[in-house]
Amino acid sequence: MITTQRRTQLLIGLLVVLLLVGTPISLCIGRYPIQLEEIWAILQGAPVSETARGVFWTLRLPRTLMALLAGVGLSLSGYVYQAMFKNILASPDLIGVASGANAGVAVAIVLASGSAFLVPVFAFLGGMVAVLLAVSLAGISRRRSLASVVLAGIVIGSLGESIVMALKLFADPESQLAPLEFWAMGSLSSMTAAKLTTVLPGFFLGLVVLFLLRYPIHLLGLSDEEARALGVRVNLVRTVVILAATVMVASVVSVTGLISFIGLIAPHIARLLTRRGGTQTAVIASLLGALLLMVADCVARSVASSEIPLSILTSLIGAPFLMVLMLKRRSSLFY
Repeated sequence: MITTQRRTQLLIGLLVVLLLVGTPISLCIGRYPIQLEEIWAILQGAPVSETARGVFWTLRLPRTLMALLAGVGLSLSGYVYQAMFKNILASPDLIGVASGANAGVAVAIVLASGSAFLVPVFAFLGGMVAVLLAVSLAGISRRRSLASVVLAGIVIGSLGESIVMALKLFADPESQLAPLEFWAMGSLSSMTAAKLTTVLPGFFLGLVVLFLLRYPIHLLGLSDEEARALGVRVNLVRTVVILAATVMVASVVSVTGLISFIGLIAPHIARLLTRRGGTQTAVIASLLGALLLMVADCVARSVASSEIPLSILTSLIGAPFLMVLMLKRRSSLFY
């Protein structure tokens, strides 16, 4: 009989194998197909057409790596949010990071030049400011609880959406509205090595913090009283963990736009597969998120003459999953 620990290890191994198989396929698929033999020749420095070499280094490789990083960042952050808030519907949208990033992009496009440099910077700053405001608002409320943070996130998220709607009224319909709408649907079509590089500091900072705090994160899945009895400084650790997860999300969405449901469904699938929490389940959620987003990106750039925004595809997967989840957990949305 396979033990739970052994099954979890087998799942991690299977997902790693699927990613190792899927990554070369992702590198090949696109408007300009590249053969595996050409990729191997490029990596070895052997002679190959300049078009294939240029497409591989400037477009295909940064795009595939970003899909993997974004999948890991969104799904791991979703797992952390669900653990911190003890809410099965918690996701990067819950405490306003998505709305804040969207508001930042709107400010960059409508009020600033909307350059390729300013848009990701404003998106990152908008997401971080939104979460800091939500955490601060929850901290000064009379009742400091998880519900206060969630409500504060909803308030700040609504404020962010209001800012976006107000700025759309002043946006140029021909040159500004379209970039706003397209960014809000998420895409990797404009990914470059330079954009990928800007994501790495925030991504790895958040990842390192979450790794170092993996044991307290696991304990915070218990009640606050039990976590305190085990030596966890609950409020401090929860705030640091939320901010670390938000740095990861803000870094990712600053260049990819808003990608729906990956941060929600990947952690749930991981828990359904392992029937437990903990570090290994977080690893499975991260690998699943990377695999799902890479597959979605391959479909987005190959099934139609024009590229499909990622959130359309992820929503087609996530919305039915969410409905099934809500029907199964009708009694409560909290752990």
